[in-house]
Amino acid sequence: MIQNLSAIRRRIKSVENTRKITRAMEMVSYAKLGRVKSLLFSSKLYFEKLESLLHDFLKNTGYTGHPMIRTHHASSSAIALCVIASDTGLCSAYNQNVFRAAVEFLTDFDKDDVRIVAVGKEALRYFQNRGYLITDKFIETRGIYTDELSDKIQKSLCSIFENETLKGVYVAHAHFGTMLRQRYKVEKFLNIDVPAMAGDKYILEPSREAIGRSLIDRYLTEKMRLIILDAFTSEHSARMVAMKTATDNADDMLLDLTLSRNKARQAAITKEVLEVSSVREAMRG
Repeated sequence: MIQNLSAIRRRIKSVENTRKITRAMEMVSYAKLGRVKSLLFSSKLYFEKLESLLHDFLKNTGYTGHPMIRTHHASSSAIALCVIASDTGLCSAYNQNVFRAAVEFLTDFDKDDVRIVAVGKEALRYFQNRGYLITDKFIETRGIYTDELSDKIQKSLCSIFENETLKGVYVAHAHFGTMLRQRYKVEKFLNIDVPAMAGDKYILEPSREAIGRSLIDRYLTEKMRLIILDAFTSEHSARMVAMKTATDNADDMLLDLTLSRNKARQAAITKEVLEVSSVREAMRG
């Protein structure tokens, strides 16, 4: 019984140490989530207005002078896919869901026609192990958003699209819905689709070309920022929920172990009392 009681105490100590770690990771993820979530929501309204403005501009001017509106490679079967995952694990099924969305999308393409841009160590490892061509990589991001990181990824995708014969550039990432629910999708990043011209209601100054280039450059920058923020918000949310679940499970285990310890201690005390009583009765006899 003493050995059993000692084992229970060691188990309690181990679970308590694990709980401290999971609780600390939960709080760190909560702090990171608050920052990127506020940036995501503030950027979303601006991007929606910018996207509407660009669509209206292209629809009413017929502008096609930007290299990201290229269409002469439409017959190509090659694509680039940017996959945004995490650098570390302990975020439940977050990475697996991103990879599942990416793999389902890639079933329509030959492996030789796919160029992968990996964001996060997990994405790099996953697609390297499956023999895909890694065109570019961005690791050690740690889920920390910066405009510099977003701009580097955006410029990399634009450079790949401009310099290679590609049908299009796509991004696989998580879309933040709520704390407990994210969607995982693949969306087109390039080329930019031009709607059919519906008229000309603008007076343009300085010129259509200057405005079109500036507007599209800004649009691509803000779109990539929104995608990165969406992915990082989903990552921190998934990790926070996973760590909270682990902490709650540790609390339940501690409750059960404490009860077992108390029962073991009570049994040991009862055994000692019985032994004393037995000795006493023996001495009387």
